[in-house]
Amino acid sequence: MKRLYILIAMVLIGMVGAHAQQDPQYTQYMYNMNVMNPAYAGSFEGLSLGALYRSQWVGVDGAPKTATFNGHMPVGRKVGLGLSFVNDQIGPVKENNAYVDFSYTLELGGGHKL
Repeated sequence: MKRLYILIAMVLIGMVGAHAQQDPQYTQYMYNMNVMNPAYAGSFEGLSLGALYRSQWVGVDGAPKTATFNGHMPVGRKVGLGLSFVNDQIGPVKENNAYVDFSYTLELGGGHKL
């Protein structure tokens, strides 16, 4: 009887349309570290700004396009803050996202930080 319930649940779930999120694609993530890892915020002395634009399959309708602007800076000895804006378009889906990043640095001794 338990197997019958599981089978019915699987069939019903399969009949419902599934929708997933599309994450922005980055080929040069090394220039966009705080979007990939929020703990990167404030890792440099002073203000750090960056902007990226990626367009794939140029000339094809609905081709993926991603634009990103980000900035981060330390706001104390151990605290860093960052802000990122991401505009992503793929096919009929367009998304605008804003992210606020916070990092706290732990000094482990010997010049090592976490």
